[in-house]
Amino acid sequence: MIDKVLLRIMRRRSDYFKLKDIIPKTPLDEITKAILDDFGKYYELHPNHIEIDMQEFIPRFRQWHPKMKDETYLSFVSVLRACSEQPDEEQYRNIVRDLSSIDLMTQLANLAEAFEDGDVEDAYEVVTLTLDKYRKRLGLRATNYIDTPIGDLLQDEVDDAGVSWRLECLNASMRGLRPGDFGIVAGRPDKGKTSFLASEITHMAPQLPEDRNIIWLNNEGLGKRIIPRLYQAALNLRVSELTELHQQGKLVGAYRDAIGGRLDKVRIFDIHGCNVGQVEAILEENNPGIVVYDMIDNIRGFGDAARTDLALEQMYQWGRERSVKYDCIGIATSQISNEGDGEMFPTLGMLKDSKTGKQGACDFQIMIGASNDPNLMGMRYIGIPKNKLRRPDGKSDPRAEVIFDGVRSRYTDIPVGE
Repeated sequence: MIDKVLLRIMRRRSDYFKLKDIIPKTPLDEITKAILDDFGKYYELHPNHIEIDMQEFIPRFRQWHPKMKDETYLSFVSVLRACSEQPDEEQYRNIVRDLSSIDLMTQLANLAEAFEDGDVEDAYEVVTLTLDKYRKRLGLRATNYIDTPIGDLLQDEVDDAGVSWRLECLNASMRGLRPGDFGIVAGRPDKGKTSFLASEITHMAPQLPEDRNIIWLNNEGLGKRIIPRLYQAALNLRVSELTELHQQGKLVGAYRDAIGGRLDKVRIFDIHGCNVGQVEAILEENNPGIVVYDMIDNIRGFGDAARTDLALEQMYQWGRERSVKYDCIGIATSQISNEGDGEMFPTLGMLKDSKTGKQGACDFQIMIGASNDPNLMGMRYIGIPKNKLRRPDGKSDPRAEVIFDGVRSRYTDIPVGE
């Protein structure tokens, strides 16, 4: 009975190619195996047929097996005629579930064996990918196309929904950040990237839904050193002023209020030496609204690429996909190469180790420029050489001069008229 239902399902081209590679051959009888093989021949001969026409298939089956005895041929014909009916939805779901479960357990057993042999670099990643395929297969018939009305899409383009930046020069050039957006923030070493991030995400934190968090994945230095910077940026205070407020017993409460009423709204994770599977586990467990990858270049798990730039492209594409998977905003930090040293407005291709790979994976690229002139140490220059979030009537690249207040970890706009 199961074989006949399976054959009914496999008559449809889409189902044949979705399921053919996961059907275990051992439990099937010889008639079913032979028919499935000939289904494949039929689809090769008729690439435009959406299902097998039994009136045409049965004569061809006879041609493909000229030495078959008449008695055996009649047995096949009997089975084929019984397969002419369409399977009902319950039969379909049961067959797909059973085949998918068998294939899942087989793949997991093979992965376990490969792991014992030392052939699996990232166990979490390969198991996750295997489970993702299993889930997709079970939901094959529940996939919906995108049918959002054009009016809603146009409204999305013009309205101001989304998470805003603290810097108005960014808000003037970019719409609000929304789940699925992924961008790069780049600067030269020790020129204020951490302060920029602290300044911006402490402004963004209270804009997120109450249950969403900002996840800062740090592999640049000690994560605990970032926390005072967050307090400085959130409250716009020097360390000495933070200390005074702490002695009064008011610091923690003030910070909690500033970032949205919950002390763990911004969560710092040290991920030095972590691979993509370990990072994925952090994201799964912490309900991200914004993920800061500081720096994504150092996450392990992309060593199979032929060149450094290709590996980096994979990393940034992976980060972009996390923004979609977890319905969150992604911000990756990068360094500006030596050719951008002292440049106020570094260009698109001045990212370290990448001329196009990183850039192609992002929606926006914010470059923090800095002059080597000692008189301009407190100034930074904000450019957006790539901006897919441009406002319809806005300036794509602001090329703005801003104030960098390192002792408060704040970036501020220069007031109009100054």
